[in-house]
Amino acid sequence: MIKLKKFIILLLCLITTGCFENSGYLVKSCSKEERSDTFVGITTYTFGFKKDVIDDLKITYDYQDTNTNTINSLKLSLTTQNNYLKLTEEVLVDEPNQYKITYQLPLEDTNELTSKFVIEKSRTDLVNALKKEGFVCN
Repeated sequence: MIKLKKFIILLLCLITTGCFENSGYLVKSCSKEERSDTFVGITTYTFGFKKDVIDDLKITYDYQDTNTNTINSLKLSLTTQNNYLKLTEEVLVDEPNQYKITYQLPLEDTNELTSKFVIEKSRTDLVNALKKEGFVCN
């Protein structure tokens, strides 16, 4: 009986402190890899959702090449694109042979963004759209 009371008290403490607050929140990713000679480009969509509703959507580009000119060109292209789109970005790797950057994608529908990126508010719709584009989801 004492063990049961301790268990109930512990359970109540966990519930009231919010330990189960994110229960049901999941994160999924879908990636697509492109290779050509010495170039490897991996594009990854990562999204957080609960009950099939996405509330966090990011895209990561990871480019690697032994030719530094290729990396510099891609870096310039992404910088120019983001100067126009104004997305929140985080550079993860900036080296001569690798450039990796993540963009936070807004979930509002705009013609400019949806023509450039796959943006959906439903996890099911996003996964289906990405699979049609050749992405592999886990």
